[in-house]
Amino acid sequence: MNSSKKFKVTAALASLCACGMSTQAMSADDNPLALEEVVVTATKRGEASLQEIPMSISVVSGDMIAKQGLVGMDDFLRSTPATNFLDRGAGRNGIIIRGVTASPQTDATVGVYIDETPLTGLGSSSPGSGGNPDLKFVDMERVEVLRGPQGTLYGDGSIAGTVRVIPNAPVLSAFSGEITGNVSSTADEGGSNTMLRGVLNLPVVEDTFAIRIVAYDYDNSGYYKSVSGSNADKQIWAGAFGGVATDKDDVGSDKYTGGRISALWQVTDSFDVSLSYITQDIEQSGIPESFMNLGGTQRAPFQKLDGSDEALGMDFEVTNLEMNLDLGQIQITSSTSMAETTSLQDRDLGLYFGPLLGVDDIPLFLTDSGEIESFTQELRLNTRLDGPWQFLLGAFYQDIENKQRQDFLFEGDPAADPFGGALLFGSKLNEDIEQLAFFGEVTFDITDQLTAVAGVRHYDYDQTASDSADGLFNGGSSSNTLEAEDSGQTYKLGLTYIPSDSATYYATFAQGFRLGGPQADVPSDLCDLNGDGLVDGLGVALPDQIDSDELDSFEVGAKFSLADGRAIFNVAAYQVEWEGIPVARTADCGFGVTLNAGEAQNRGVEVEGQWLLSDIWRVNYGLSYVKTELTSDAPGLGVSGDRLPGTPEFQALLGMQADFSVAGRPMFARADIAHAGEYFNNLQEEGPSAGDFTTINLRIGADISERISLDLFARNLTDEEGLTWVETEIGDGRANFIRPRTIGVEIRALFGQ
Repeated sequence: MNSSKKFKVTAALASLCACGMSTQAMSADDNPLALEEVVVTATKRGEASLQEIPMSISVVSGDMIAKQGLVGMDDFLRSTPATNFLDRGAGRNGIIIRGVTASPQTDATVGVYIDETPLTGLGSSSPGSGGNPDLKFVDMERVEVLRGPQGTLYGDGSIAGTVRVIPNAPVLSAFSGEITGNVSSTADEGGSNTMLRGVLNLPVVEDTFAIRIVAYDYDNSGYYKSVSGSNADKQIWAGAFGGVATDKDDVGSDKYTGGRISALWQVTDSFDVSLSYITQDIEQSGIPESFMNLGGTQRAPFQKLDGSDEALGMDFEVTNLEMNLDLGQIQITSSTSMAETTSLQDRDLGLYFGPLLGVDDIPLFLTDSGEIESFTQELRLNTRLDGPWQFLLGAFYQDIENKQRQDFLFEGDPAADPFGGALLFGSKLNEDIEQLAFFGEVTFDITDQLTAVAGVRHYDYDQTASDSADGLFNGGSSSNTLEAEDSGQTYKLGLTYIPSDSATYYATFAQGFRLGGPQADVPSDLCDLNGDGLVDGLGVALPDQIDSDELDSFEVGAKFSLADGRAIFNVAAYQVEWEGIPVARTADCGFGVTLNAGEAQNRGVEVEGQWLLSDIWRVNYGLSYVKTELTSDAPGLGVSGDRLPGTPEFQALLGMQADFSVAGRPMFARADIAHAGEYFNNLQEEGPSAGDFTTINLRIGADISERISLDLFARNLTDEEGLTWVETEIGDGRANFIRPRTIGVEIRALFGQ
């Protein structure tokens, strides 16, 4: 199906849904059921109805997280319109909204927040990974996905949109708790999985001070298999270099252990203070990737001499202090956060470097380790004045300290070491980014129904990067200190028209930005063998600095409440103009660089809705169509007309839920179907494609008693073998599959009020 036909199909489906709902609106009785109002805090102006927010937002509530069995970002984001999630293991993931990415393996174009704390890009230690901590959805109030640039309110990194995870706050008035556990089994190469979590709410001083404690443990089987021991080619090179290569099951298994403790102090009716601490530890045994030439989920890496496997790991800790002061017409919010992440990536790269050394394979292990500390302070003032004018003013400060280390070692028999025991490569990077920003929005009620908004954000940043490297692959020792700085402004203009309680129309111009930085140090004697000043394999000279990239977005949308509140229908259309795109590339010498590639244009339409068919049945659905392309040639990277990678042109989802009673006990049954269209992970659309799969998830739950409930669930019921990511930068044929069919049972026990 070509692009124009897909666009027409999407528009036709949207019209059909809208017409069907309008018919229901005319036949609704005098006292109909109504959908529960969805409240969000995305605008930083306090709580507001989702249907009155002039923005394209997807929201999942705590109740829906439970009934859909959502565990983390992978479960939710891939089934959200115009959104994709590339999961490559612990801390190695990419979030893509509206197709805004040119390097899906390394880009960080979407802001990620836990409540008020930004965690954007604080993921894997692999250089330029752009990953984010994948916090488990335990005891969450809701998750918000804000589509489109959020440059004025959320600043750097939210050039494509923002994902906000909002945990439940302590409850001041009631003692309560929950213990939940489940067991499941994953098909094919998978095995058994277990989960245990608990929540405890303690009102220490009733209506004044409360503490909430959360703890969880997820243990998931791997569904990849190492066939190194039975692969004839691998055994040849294992024998040649004395490498360890054995068959292993359960590759990619992971263990998530974490918790949260939060305290809420209602000092007065107008002043409250909350303090929270979140921690999560991820340990992954083996890299969750297949070698595509072997077929299915098989892979054939070397192990280390001590028999240990490739590994991924990530720990993060977040501490936040939030204070809110309500002075009536003025509300003041202060948020102070400290986020720390420690990550590890330990992997065999012999299949890539071997041919560069004249052999097919060789046991070479690259270990990336890193520590990132981020301190942020945001202060906001929000007005609720009498009259047509309202103001939001804020100041933001962030200091990020990033320490990274790489070690590249021969992991075979020392007697067969072709390098004679010499260091192959070792590097250290110490990076500091300091950013200060001021932002504000002003709204003016032109009439009772028409409101205008204007926003601006000014930012300044300074970045210093000191690196040192040594080893044969570096051409000896080297060191360098690079600095970069930049400043600028982003703007927002919008009109919102609300003619009635059941309709909202809006038009918005918004900008987003992403901070640049110094260019990585690349040894010229290894990467410019021709001596022409151009990096071999790229054909360009490297600039000293990666410029900040900017994005302009034009969006129109409408939100309707229909059938006397029993249905909602939201639609948005947009066009994005993106300039100065940074694209990560790997030179022929094996070093990674980043280039500001050029310009791109993205256009699309999104549809979302819900429909309460009766007191038992409800339906939710979503559709999106995204067309992305370069609009100027990018030497060595792509040409005008190339489709941007990482995003399906077409996505669709449908959820159906029945809530009923059997023998006086509440029950529910739910089915979710999600389809992702085909996409590539490179501008040239070379190699195998990803996407083009449909998943079906089922869940049935029953309250056995007032305190105990039991759920049965199946994820990926049809056992689809969908690819979510295909490696394209190194080109050694690795890919990631979605988890095979997983069937399990979950039991939940409640206590307290």
